[in-house]
Amino acid sequence: MKNKLPFWLTFLVWLPSTLATLTGVFLFQAYRSSLTEKKQTLEAFAQETSAYEMYASYRNILQETDFQLMTPDEVALLVKDYLQKNNSPMVDAYQDLIDTARKYEIDPLLLVSIAQCESNLGKKMPQNCYNPFGWGIHKAGTLCFSSWKEGFDRVAQGLRENYLDEGLVTPDKIMYKYNYASATERDGSWGKCVKQFLNELQDLR
Repeated sequence: MKNKLPFWLTFLVWLPSTLATLTGVFLFQAYRSSLTEKKQTLEAFAQETSAYEMYASYRNILQETDFQLMTPDEVALLVKDYLQKNNSPMVDAYQDLIDTARKYEIDPLLLVSIAQCESNLGKKMPQNCYNPFGWGIHKAGTLCFSSWKEGFDRVAQGLRENYLDEGLVTPDKIMYKYNYASATERDGSWGKCVKQFLNELQDLR
């Protein structure tokens, strides 16, 4: 008959291995919990910042400034207040401008600044034309739209596809295609004007 180990000796052998196993399980669970927490934090951060991503294009459009990124609501309020302050007929359609800019991932402040330079925010253009951007002006006349919303959409789409997507991401670069005469004959006045009003909007933040 084999001799059995004393209980105390069996206990001494069992205890360290059991403690090691429990410690390993605890550390593994803590590690998994830590990974889960980090993943949730990153996902929350991504959700929080995704709404602001389209406004990051401002740094590309006006690289020479240190304009601080704003939330979508802050930008919408800024645009509305700016249009009201300047008695723009576009003011009631400010949300359409914001939504359209978001749709095409264009900074709405760029649209506002172009409209300021081209038509004093819609105050200097043919009646019921809804084209404050000077888009499609030629010898035969000015291209008109049926509503502010249509005008915003057509111009924003054109800027996205024919300018920004082609690497024309600053007012000076946009100018050479948008208003070539200004670039070549008027000492770049269009680009300077757009940057002036972008800076003006920056000072209002």
